[in-house]
Amino acid sequence: MDKRRYLSVVDNGFLITETQNSPKHIAGLQIYQKPEKAAGDFVKNLVDTWSKEDDACAPYNLKINTDNPLSPYWEEDKTFTAREHLEYVQLEKGSREELYSLISGLHEPNLDRSKPLWRCFFIDGLSKDRFAIYFSFHHSVLDGISAGKIMERSLSAKASQTGRPPFWAMKDNPYNRKSSRPKPTFMNKVSSIAKGNVRAAYGLSRISTQLCLEAMGLTKNAVSLPFTAASSPLTGSVTSKRAFTTASLPLDRVNHLRKITRNTLNHIALTCLDGALHRYLEYIGNPLDGTLTITMPVSLRKEDAKVGGNQIGLVTTKLAPKTDDPVIRLREIGVSLQAIRHQIDDSPAVSIQAYSLVTNGLAQLADSAKIIGLVPPLSHTIVSNVPGPKNALYLEGAELLGWYPVSTLGPGHRLNVTMFSYNGKLDFGIIAASDYLPELNRLGRFIYEEFEELEKVIMSPDMGTELLAQKRTTT
Repeated sequence: MDKRRYLSVVDNGFLITETQNSPKHIAGLQIYQKPEKAAGDFVKNLVDTWSKEDDACAPYNLKINTDNPLSPYWEEDKTFTAREHLEYVQLEKGSREELYSLISGLHEPNLDRSKPLWRCFFIDGLSKDRFAIYFSFHHSVLDGISAGKIMERSLSAKASQTGRPPFWAMKDNPYNRKSSRPKPTFMNKVSSIAKGNVRAAYGLSRISTQLCLEAMGLTKNAVSLPFTAASSPLTGSVTSKRAFTTASLPLDRVNHLRKITRNTLNHIALTCLDGALHRYLEYIGNPLDGTLTITMPVSLRKEDAKVGGNQIGLVTTKLAPKTDDPVIRLREIGVSLQAIRHQIDDSPAVSIQAYSLVTNGLAQLADSAKIIGLVPPLSHTIVSNVPGPKNALYLEGAELLGWYPVSTLGPGHRLNVTMFSYNGKLDFGIIAASDYLPELNRLGRFIYEEFEELEKVIMSPDMGTELLAQKRTTT
């Protein structure tokens, strides 16, 4: 019986489109507070202990077999050793700037395809007696949601709970959990494929009709059209150089604004990001007068689906027309997201994924053919939001303080912003092509400043009532 784990079309796409200038791995940066009275070599001892954990579990013991590039599959690495994937790094100054510079460099090179596609760096010497862990893995192995769930299981809910195996040695990790669904019969499989093809055809025809109506002007903002983004420093070809920075928003304050304005967390976050991106473009001397558009990954994974691989769709949506009024920006983004929500909810998952393959495939073809600047960009940037643990987590008594995603750049995109909610914070991980987007730390600062401005306006004596009145007129 063939037990090979073949890659899906989406998973294989991350391998096929990978280049030296566009690696397709994603990562996470975790910052920890060392336990009280921890030994000076706490982190180094942790690395030494974990280096002996060679009994790895899938997917961390799997390497890619591409003897047939059209049908690659995962196979077990019989010579796996944890030490080949781990590294200890000591910072000199211990500042956030030094850490982010290190992460930028670590995120640039491609992963070694002759081994399981992941790496883990333990970074010691951060100020205030802290340390960090940077763990990267290829996007063909896992999406961000799956990776987060596996990593979360390797941590403890209490500081006193120690001795858990590292994430690659967890025998009960969700990737290997057997589905509770009964094994389908041959006829069930045939029937499922047939029904799936019918649903996909129906969904694609529906999406195509919506796009045509919007393109001809027969509808207005019913859906967002791809490949309509105005050229800007955010779009174009890239080199291998990267820059990384972060931002964080307090979730209690975000949720307070969300409840007052009857919006979602995504609405608030994107309002802040929209204003920050316009300010950043002005700061680097390339203002954009038009509307920013973003590509948003949406999870298509069912609740009882197996963890692993990529079950995502990619949809494009507009943000707000350029404005200095954060209330107008919030309202316009709410309208755009409502339209895209209807598009997703009313279309089968298979058609959303097929639509994503077509649009991103065209963008990738333009990038590969070196004509990315001759066609309108798919969108200005990729923005995603991954839900994370609500309570504090610990690693051998060390408290996890922040969890920042480090993603990959899509074809024609020079910026990726991924949000991750954890223990009362919304953490932003921001990665960019540094040759085109300098001083990226400014963007992180602008995100928080835009949040403060939005909060100030909404919390003014009459703004809450006025905003709700505006929302009622648009629904």
